Amino acid sequence: MKVFNNYKLASKYTKNSILVIGNLDGVHKGHQRIIKSAKNIAKKNNTRLGILLFNPHPKKYFESNKNGFLLTDLDSRFDILKDQKVDYVVVLGFNKNLANMSPNDFCNKILFSGIKMSHVFVGTNFRFGRKRIGDYKYLHSFGKKKDFIVKPIKLIKTPSTISKNTKIKIFSSSNIRKLISKGDIKNANKFLGRPWSISSKVIKGDQRGRTIGFPTANLLMKDYIGPKYGVYVVKVEILNARFKSKIYKGIANYGIRPTFDKKKPLLEVHLFNFKLNIYNSSLKVSFIDYIRREKKFTGIEALKKQVKSDISTAIKILRK
Repeated sequence: MKVFNNYKLASKYTKNSILVIGNLDGVHKGHQRIIKSAKNIAKKNNTRLGILLFNPHPKKYFESNKNGFLLTDLDSRFDILKDQKVDYVVVLGFNKNLANMSPNDFCNKILFSGIKMSHVFVGTNFRFGRKRIGDYKYLHSFGKKKDFIVKPIKLIKTPSTISKNTKIKIFSSSNIRKLISKGDIKNANKFLGRPWSISSKVIKGDQRGRTIGFPTANLLMKDYIGPKYGVYVVKVEILNARFKSKIYKGIANYGIRPTFDKKKPLLEVHLFNFKLNIYNSSLKVSFIDYIRREKKFTGIEALKKQVKSDISTAIKILRK
């Protein structure tokens, strides 16, 4: 899969291709169905399939003080899209110039003269251009004049096998964020079609975990959506060549660690039967299930007893 950070340099590769426009945060099952539909047209027309993404996410640009909300960072989306057999991704830097671009310039310069695709898949609620005055109808009308086809992306309802235990009935990144913020990891994973994961570098903490017999790798969530404070069952990949992509099992606590009067949210990951130094390594942490809420303990011994219980619970869940 090719990645272009400059649409002007992509034309030779993207000409007459099928293009899906959207941030595709999470690349969830709804996104995957859209990609599959677009891929079918690409095969029929013997052409390539591509995705147009915006970075940073427009929400982050317009609300710079907004807390983390992403399901997937850009590199993770690239990996997932590659697995989905997407041929190319064009990343548009979302900045002041793009935000102030007129709808006509966006359609003419970036799509028609730049990417030169033959089909565009876009959500009917897609808004673009200065003050977001461009919409699906504008893009559809422009496509008719310039001889490219604009196809609507409609909201995809979830099948009963996925949504029967939750009120959420539509595939959307925002709905998955709601599930994660409530600690409903199992349903979030069903919507995603895989375990929700984050990637972050291990930072040095207060090293209290090793003194009580449960050393942890500490990670900041950065721009990711914050899950509900509590303890989770996780699987971890150390993104370091010397660990040869082995998957480790463990538990993780996300929260402010009230027992020690901390205030800043942190993800603390304890890997089972693991003693190597992984400071400054990056970890991919996949969330499997939610065990319990975060709470304040009366002392170290009460905490140790609870951690042992959490590990026992996690092992049972992982055996399933």
